[in-house]
Amino acid sequence: MQKFLQHLQAARLGVKAMIRSSFLMTQMKSTKHIRENSFGFLIQTLARDIDAKMKRALKDVDVDVKVFANLMLLADEDGINQRTLGEKLNFPEYFTSRNIDALVEAGYAERRPDPNSRRSFLIFLTDAGREKATQLPNVVRQVNEETLGMLSKEERNQVVDLLKKVALKV
Repeated sequence: MQKFLQHLQAARLGVKAMIRSSFLMTQMKSTKHIRENSFGFLIQTLARDIDAKMKRALKDVDVDVKVFANLMLLADEDGINQRTLGEKLNFPEYFTSRNIDALVEAGYAERRPDPNSRRSFLIFLTDAGREKATQLPNVVRQVNEETLGMLSKEERNQVVDLLKKVALKV
């Protein structure tokens, strides 16, 4: 009987705690205003939107989003090693390695031995890679226009300048 009474008491306390918790939850103010004014939330929302738009636009030119940034950088700095490529794109080494594998598999790049290091390779665009890279600035402009189209030129510049200041600390 004693055990039964203990269980009953515990159950009552549990019910009281649930009611109190429920009451407290209904007394909390909405966090919607916090979310809608959160830099992180807004940036993540925008990043997901841009990512989806980039994937669609890149598909139209037959480029995987994984190799996009690599193609853009190699178009400007052909013949750099894998570590430098990853550092410039702020990608971890394993990710850079996989992206280079994808570039090579797609026929957009090739690895050549680094004359200054027996253990590393330099990454060079192939003719197909250089040709594909010429299509990418238009994709970037298209997605930027879709994303920022409602802003004036001055507002666009301001947004980009502020993001550079925060993201690149310039």
